[in-house]
Amino acid sequence: MICSHARKAGMGKREHTSIAIIGGGFAGLCAGIYAQKNGYRAHVYEMHSGPGGLCTAWHRQGYTIDYCINWLLGSAPGGSFHRLLEEVGLIQDLEIVNLDEFFRFESDDGRTAVIYRDLDRLEEHLCGLSSADAPLIREFLGDARRLAGKDMPADLPLRKLMTPWEGLRALPGSLPLLRPTRKWGGVTMGALASRFRDPLLRRVFADIFYPCMSAVSLLFVLAWLNDGIAGYPLGGSAPLARAVEKRFLELGGEITYGARVQEIMVEADRAVGLRLQDGERVRADHVISAADGHATLWDLLDGRFLDERFLRYYETYPPFPGIVFVALGVNRDCSAEPHTICGWNLPLGEPWTYGSLATHAILARVHNFDPTLAPAGKSIITALFDGDHEYWSSLRRSNHDGYRVTKEEVAQKVIARLDRRLPGLASQVEMVDVATPATTERYTGNWRGSMEGWMTTPENLREEMPRTLTGLDGFCMAGQWVSPGGGIPGGVKTGRDAIQLICHEDGVRFTGAG
Repeated sequence: MICSHARKAGMGKREHTSIAIIGGGFAGLCAGIYAQKNGYRAHVYEMHSGPGGLCTAWHRQGYTIDYCINWLLGSAPGGSFHRLLEEVGLIQDLEIVNLDEFFRFESDDGRTAVIYRDLDRLEEHLCGLSSADAPLIREFLGDARRLAGKDMPADLPLRKLMTPWEGLRALPGSLPLLRPTRKWGGVTMGALASRFRDPLLRRVFADIFYPCMSAVSLLFVLAWLNDGIAGYPLGGSAPLARAVEKRFLELGGEITYGARVQEIMVEADRAVGLRLQDGERVRADHVISAADGHATLWDLLDGRFLDERFLRYYETYPPFPGIVFVALGVNRDCSAEPHTICGWNLPLGEPWTYGSLATHAILARVHNFDPTLAPAGKSIITALFDGDHEYWSSLRRSNHDGYRVTKEEVAQKVIARLDRRLPGLASQVEMVDVATPATTERYTGNWRGSMEGWMTTPENLREEMPRTLTGLDGFCMAGQWVSPGGGIPGGVKTGRDAIQLICHEDGVRFTGAG
């Protein structure tokens, strides 16, 4: 257990300086890895029983249910994102596959639109679906090509820590990004979708990402897929989480699982440690919260260090919503079905309403591209739709039996809908598991049961959110609530940023190597 040690005698001396890190997701573990590399002594406190946070998977009846990973930015050698993954031991032993399709939409009238990984194939396909939309298609995909092959300098420090030399180093990589970012950064996906004349393409571009997200997000994803640097790691989420946990422990870090933090202790306007739910007090020289942002600011710090910036974020920025997630283990070989990452978008006809949200379509994935997730000759199929957090959370708290029955009802509806697409599937289902926004909240503490923190919108696209709090020393934040867009690379990067901030405070030269 971390104990308090004598304060540093002078700048640059880290005589066993301790860092307490809240949260064992990617941001927390990666902060720990970089802390150990830079001579600090890091201890991660995670309320769940294992690593990874939202990047998680679990086992049921011989099947592996993967809740998270669809593609991993930095999956191929070359570029700064790959270097970050190498620094934390994430990528070295993974087998990566690059799938041909990213998204497939099958409409009621029999037409199908596919978002192919290859930009040339995608352009030909979309223009073939709607010649009237060809100019818009070529314009948008032309800007995706301008981003292809360009490396975003992800290993640079935060702007407040950047030296003039690092700014110059970033310039060549940043210049090619300026035109597409300026052109599409202020356009939402909903606005982009409305420009299409063909109703199928309008629906595809409205549904591929959330309507309020910036269209430049899709441009970058299309460029990364085309470059083959956003592949799928076989095995899914669990090996990724275990890889960073292993690296952290190999470097001498410590983890305590089942440790829920109740309070960040503050003395003389400096974070000095943690109070755990069981009453134990843990002192540390620095504190990093890689936990839920809202819980950190309002609960662990009791709202004492809030300012207008954070109030604005939580009042105006949209988080990714919680999801209702249904996993089916099927005694059926689905290898001949589309092997897309984001699968089928299945219209429902009559909408499903749970709480305040009406669902008109479900997003289904056939995980036939990963043979490690199901026994031979069998398949894992998952389906999801947006969930009303208040509805599911309240139902679970007030009526546990009703919560269980409602989850079973959802599962049967999903099975019935999928059976229309894959006749006979209903009789072949041998495993069912349902997670809701209340499940996400229970295991990760995520605000509103969100699946990924802040969406990337025109309003926050260029904003570098602060990692420290005015009036509080010895503290910084990492993770998806300080970096819109979320994802594993964001966790790695913000964990790295946190240790750079601490090194700067202590007068220590930061290194990512080792």
